Formats: sequence, structure tokens, C-alpha cells
Amino acid sequence: MTRHKTTSERYCPMHKERFKRHGYFELKKERGEHGLEKLPHKFVDDYILENLDKMIDKEISDRLVQLGYGGATTWNIRYRRRKLGNRKYSYGEIKKHKAWIRTQAINRYGNRCELCAYDRCVDAHHVIPKREGGPHEIDNLMVICPNCHALITRQKIILKSRADVVVARKSIVSHLKSLYSKS
Repeated sequence: MTRHKTTSERYCPMHKERFKRHGYFELKKERGEHGLEKLPHKFVDDYILENLDKMIDKEISDRLVQLGYGGATTWNIRYRRRKLGNRKYSYGEIKKHKAWIRTQAINRYGNRCELCAYDRCVDAHHVIPKREGGPHEIDNLMVICPNCHALITRQKIILKSRADVVVARKSIVSHLKSLYSKS
């Protein structure tokens, strides 16, 4: 085996990543199953087509793992779904789309920051972060400017629910008024 020219590593980064994902370095293997997925085509394809309108990719992969197909991952299911010609989910895809949710939040809460009323540029922010189990829904979003978003991200403003938005707004507005009244 030859070593990668610029490092002491035996394999280049691309090949190492391919090995991590698939367990071998080659692009394809013909073993009666797809080389990338290591799952039987017929059963997986039928299962995806049956459950496409009831489950998302993550739920399908979790269910296949429960059925004993340990190689089922969200990536594999998405890949097979697209190979079958289904680019979008039959249920709920539009609601899960980030831009659609953001637009709906702006329509509901207005096109200005909910905390400081800045209206030149706004972001959508999850009140309960997704990493903490917050849903990706309009009720969990708030419309804020980049400055307030940075303050929330750095935990200078702490919000635990939508009810805290009113309290935070009052404190920010009173702070801004005190700044402008001094000058």
C-alpha cells in the first residue's frame, strides 16, 4: 500500500471517510445488496414505499433497526427514497421545511424584532432549542433581529418559553429608553 504523499497516513482522508461510512474502500460491491447500504433492496424498497406517507426517514430507519436491519440509517433511507423517485415525503414535508416555518413565523409575529422592534433584518429563533427537544413549529419560534439573536445565543437574555418574551421585551425597551434619555 502506498502512503498519502503529504502525511504519514496510510490512506487519504476521502478513503478513510468512505471506509468509516461503508466498511470498505471500493466504490461498489455487488453482493446481492447495494454496496453503500448493505441492506436487501426488495424488502427495504417495499417498506419505504409502504410507510412513506406515514413516517419520516428517521422513523423508517429506527423501525428497520428494530426489525433487525442494523445497517439502516437515515442516510440510507433518504438515498433509497430518492432512488425510488420520491424526492419529498408524502406527509408533512412542507411543514418541516425551514424556510416555510420561518415565513409562517414572520407572518404570525410580524416583520420586526419581538424584543427591540428593529425591522431592517430579522431571524427566526427557537425559544426552546431543538437540541433540548424544542419542536420545529411556529409556536416555538420567535422573530428577532441579529443583535438580539446574538444576545440570546450568548445567554445574556434567557428565554425558557414564549411567556418570557414579554418580560425580556420590557427590560430591553426600558434599558434602551434609559440609554437615549441620558444623552
